[in-house]
Amino acid sequence: MDYNSMKVLELKTLCRERGLRVSGNKNEVIIRLMEHDEQSMPQASYPVPQASTAQASYPVPKAVQIPQTPLNPQPVQGGYAQPQYILPAKNSDGMASTIGTFVIMYAFFRLFWAAIFSLGIGGNTSWLLSPVAFLIGIGFIVGGGILYAGYRNGAYITLGILAISGLLSVIFHGDEPNPVSVAWGDQMIMTSLMCSVTCMILVALPLFLSQLKEGWPEQIERMLENKSGNSATDSKVKIQCTSCNKSLKIPKGYSGKIQCPSCNAEMQI
Repeated sequence: MDYNSMKVLELKTLCRERGLRVSGNKNEVIIRLMEHDEQSMPQASYPVPQASTAQASYPVPKAVQIPQTPLNPQPVQGGYAQPQYILPAKNSDGMASTIGTFVIMYAFFRLFWAAIFSLGIGGNTSWLLSPVAFLIGIGFIVGGGILYAGYRNGAYITLGILAISGLLSVIFHGDEPNPVSVAWGDQMIMTSLMCSVTCMILVALPLFLSQLKEGWPEQIERMLENKSGNSATDSKVKIQCTSCNKSLKIPKGYSGKIQCPSCNAEMQI
C-alpha cells in the first residue's frame, strides 16, 4: 500500500482501525503503519535439510572391454568372430590335373620318339611318318594341358588323339619300330591295342567322376574371339562415297541405303 500518497486524516483512520496511536506528524504515522504491516505479515518457513547419516551408494562403473576385431567384424553370439584368412582357391579336381599331367608327359615321350626317327633311323620310309608323329605329340600336349586346367574339351581332344594314334599304330604295325607305333612284332600288336584302350578309359574317367568346366581356357577363348573378329572384318567390302570419295566398309551382299559418316550423304547400294 502506498502510504505516501494518502492524506494525514486517512493515515490516522488506518491507525485507529489497527489499534495504533494516531498522534504525530505524517511521517511518524507512516512509519508506525509500516512497522505494523511488517509485524502482521506471516513469516515464511522453509524446511531445513537434515544431514543424512547414511552414505549414498553410487554404482561403480565397470571397465568396458573393447574387443580387438578386424575390419567389418561379423557379430556372433558371445563376442566377435575371429578374422579369417582366405587362401587363394586351388584346383580341387585332382583327378583331371593328375591325368592331364601324365598325358603331357606321354606327349613329350612321343615327340622324343618322333625326333629319333626324323634322323633317318629305322628304315627308308620311317622318317616319312615323323611329321605325323610330331602332330600326335602336339595334340597330346594341347589336350593334356586343357584337361589339366579342368576343362571337358581337353578330355575330348585327348580321346580323339588316342583313337587316331591307336588306329595308326595298328595300320603301320610291323616287324620294325616306326614313329607312329611304339610296339612292333606279331606278339606286340595286342599289347599296343590294350595300351590304347586303357589310356582312353583313364582319360574318360574325369568326364564321369569329376566336375569339369565347359568351354575353353581364357587364352584359347581370346584366340577364337580374335579369329571370329577377323572373319567378320573379311566379310565386308569397300566402296567410295559419291560425295566426298571417302572409303566406306559395308557388309558383303548388302543392298539398300547407306549414309556417309563424314558428309552425311545418302547413297543407294
